[in-house]
Amino acid sequence: MYLVRLVLTNSELPQPGPLEVERILDVLWAHLDPRSGIEHIRARAGTSGINIGFFFSGNGSDAETNSVTAIANLLAHIPKWKPEFLP
Repeated sequence: MYLVRLVLTNSELPQPGPLEVERILDVLWAHLDPRSGIEHIRARAGTSGINIGFFFSGNGSDAETNSVTAIANLLAHIPKWKPEFLP
């Protein structure tokens, strides 16, 4: 299992709540390519934005390479949010 964490921010919007988190998750799941390797997506509202964890099957360089493409494709569907990747 390979985890990618990020925070979605938008300084023009009020602090997100549970409904905005659900909307984001709905959009991400609706546009998820089953071949992307994403097994789970977890999200919650935080003080700095929406905290998201993408859980990918596999490990190592293949999972890392696939995760970059999969996340970029998904984030294209929520353009008003800016991703900040976490360590």
